[in-house]
Amino acid sequence: MKKLVDVFTPTTGGFGADLLPPGYGYGKKYRYKVNLNQFGVGFEIINWCLKNCKSKWGWYFIPTKREDDYLESYENQDAILTFKSRQDAVYFKLTHA
Repeated sequence: MKKLVDVFTPTTGGFGADLLPPGYGYGKKYRYKVNLNQFGVGFEIINWCLKNCKSKWGWYFIPTKREDDYLESYENQDAILTFKSRQDAVYFKLTHA
């Protein structure tokens, strides 16, 4: 059994993302998708999902073309947050409009 670790302390690697249960987090694609229109998934979003989502969720990245043609690879992508439950996706959109 995993020891419960406070995800707010800086001593945990990956800000707690490494403590997500199986089926959650990076590389997980579910039916309902929300484009974050940014090139990362912040700690606030991960923490919100941990507290408010009733079903599984995750994120992945898709390549995009930026207007300024800057070539940094991490900036030429959009984060897509995905949810298994439609209710979780709608709740996220309402609270993060």
